[in-house]
Amino acid sequence: MVLSPESEFAQQLLDEAAEMAPIGQLALTNHLIDDSHRYPSWVTESEVSVEDSSFSPYYDRTAICVFVKIGVETVSEYQTQFLEAVTVDVESEQPLPGISEILVEGFFAPGEPLSSDTTGYDVDESLEVSSEKLANAVSAGQKAAVEAVRDEIVEVRQSASRSADSEFEEYRQLQEQRINELRNEINQLSERLQDLTTDVDGAESQQQRVEALEKRRELKNEKEDLETELEDLLQEKTSGFAQERQKIYERHAIEITTKPVASTLITYERGEIELSVSQDGRTDTVRAPYAIGAGVTDEVTCKSCQAPLSEANYLSVTPDGIGCRSCR
Repeated sequence: MVLSPESEFAQQLLDEAAEMAPIGQLALTNHLIDDSHRYPSWVTESEVSVEDSSFSPYYDRTAICVFVKIGVETVSEYQTQFLEAVTVDVESEQPLPGISEILVEGFFAPGEPLSSDTTGYDVDESLEVSSEKLANAVSAGQKAAVEAVRDEIVEVRQSASRSADSEFEEYRQLQEQRINELRNEINQLSERLQDLTTDVDGAESQQQRVEALEKRRELKNEKEDLETELEDLLQEKTSGFAQERQKIYERHAIEITTKPVASTLITYERGEIELSVSQDGRTDTVRAPYAIGAGVTDEVTCKSCQAPLSEANYLSVTPDGIGCRSCR
C-alpha cells in the first residue's frame, strides 16, 4: 500500500509517532542510497552522458527532517491542511529537498526500499545537537514548508480575495441603493413639509394650526436625520467606502499556522563527486562539491571560461576538454 503524505491517515500515524518518539535519528550514507547520485541541472539538461560517478566523503554534517502540518484558514472556506516534509542543515539552516524526497519515498512507499541490501537506516546514537540550534533549524523548516506550498496558499488567498470582492461589491450596491432611497425620501418629505406650511397658513382654528405645526416639526426632524445619514453615506462613497472595505478584507485575510509533528535528525556525508562524462565520442571528468541526498552543494564554474554552470549554461565536452554552452 502506498500512503499519501497528505492523507488524514498519514497525519494520524505521524501524530502517534511523534507522541512516542518526537525525534528519530538516521545516518544517510553513500552506501545507503546504492551510489544513486543526484546529478545537477547543468548535467541533466546538457547533451553529455554520464558514464560513471564516484563520491568521496570528507566529513559529516547534521540536518533535521521535519514533518510540518500547515493549516490555511479563511472565514469563507473550511480550513485547508497540508503535510510537508522539509529537511534543513542544522548549521546553515539551508533546505535540503533531496534528502526530504529520500525519506518520504522510504517511509511512504514501503514496497520500494531505498537499498537492495539495506533493511533499515543506520543510526548514529552519539549524535547531539544543542537545543538552540535544533529550535532554529525547526523554525527554518517551518518557513521552508510554507514556501513549498506557496502555490496552494496563493490559490486559497485568491479565493478569499474573490469572496471579499463579492462581499464588498454587495455592500457597495446596497449603499448606492440606500443613497437613492434617502434622496427619494427627502424629496417626499420636502413636498409634505411644503404642504404642511400651506396647512399652517390656512388653518381655520388654533387647534388645526397647532397640530399642523407639530406635524411639521416631526417631519422636519425626520428630514434632518435622513439628510445626516445621506451626507455620511456620500462621504463614505467619496472615499470608496474605504473603512468598510478594510474591515471586509481584513476579515477575509487568510491565517496560516504551522506545527512540527515529527522530526528526524540526520547525519549526511559531504565531500566531492567525480563525474565521467562523454559527448560525441569525447570523454572527460568534472568534479563538484557534493552532499549525499542533497546533490551538488556549491556553484561550479566552467574550466574554460569560468562562467557559472547552470540549467541554461549547461556542461559540454569540447575537443579542448570540459566547456559549457557559453564557450563551446
